[in-house]
Amino acid sequence: MLSGSEILHGLTGSWRIVLRDPEAPKHFNLSTEGFFHSFWALALSLPVVFFSTTSLWRLAREIDPSDDTGFPSFAIVQLGGTLFYWAAFLSAMIAVSRQLKLDAHYAPYVVTFNWGTLFTSIVFAVPLLLYSIGLASGRGAMMLTLPALGILGWYRWRIAREVLGASPATAVGVLLLDFLLGVVVDQGLVMLVYAPGASAT
Repeated sequence: MLSGSEILHGLTGSWRIVLRDPEAPKHFNLSTEGFFHSFWALALSLPVVFFSTTSLWRLAREIDPSDDTGFPSFAIVQLGGTLFYWAAFLSAMIAVSRQLKLDAHYAPYVVTFNWGTLFTSIVFAVPLLLYSIGLASGRGAMMLTLPALGILGWYRWRIAREVLGASPATAVGVLLLDFLLGVVVDQGLVMLVYAPGASAT
């Protein structure tokens, strides 16, 4: 069973990776059990992503009152995009790591990637929480999410270099794959959900 201590260590390790702490790997459970436990990080991140989704939907309508996007459609794109992207990226990285002869590092990479998903979801949600409780304006909250996106990119770069063992050029390629796959998944869902005749409103 996943324990509260393991969750805390996963989040602490993720934060320490951002800080370039060489002791960061010690916080992750890199055993076979820890590998499977790390997939709970995605499940734990979904309520956080749902909160961010509701906040972004309200924020978009505040900034542009003419925006009549229904919440169900918006939520399907946001939550579905998170799930499909996660599955597609980690599946693609199996082939990438094998091709680069880095497959021995794939399991630790997955563990740190999964816990990083929860960590960065929380970081992204903080400005939206400030917006939701009235401590930040809509535009202010949007501006504050930009550093969170920067932390996400930095984290993914760090684990590609330090955990997967990729060269700088290869790590850039991993980040490009990460970005492009996210765009493809998001755009694919947008086209599907907002296509004429789609039932979600």
